[in-house]
Amino acid sequence: MRTNLQGLAGRRGTAVFRQYGACRGRGCAGRSILLGQVRDLADRARINYTAGFDAVGDLRRGDIVRLTATIDGYVKGYRREKIDDRLMRPPAVDYRLKFPRRAERIGGAPSPEVR
Repeated sequence: MRTNLQGLAGRRGTAVFRQYGACRGRGCAGRSILLGQVRDLADRARINYTAGFDAVGDLRRGDIVRLTATIDGYVKGYRREKIDDRLMRPPAVDYRLKFPRRAERIGGAPSPEVR
């Protein structure tokens, strides 16, 4: 559980870009971004690819990105009828980053060595 996210709403942090991904859920599909070493916010986070990232351009693994995001709580775990599954993954409150905005690249990934 990411209890360190409580009370950090609206705080600006930096992160290291890891990779692009895809997300599906609730009848829609989209692009996502996996960030690592999210300083001042979390150790890692997967967030939706928003229009703010279009302005940044294509990111490469290792690029440093600064952004602002909303902190939101949600219930994770199994919440249906199967008791065994519910015991293996009990419901718990966790926190996530939502609505990333004001994204900007502040540092680049080291350029690949030319052989």
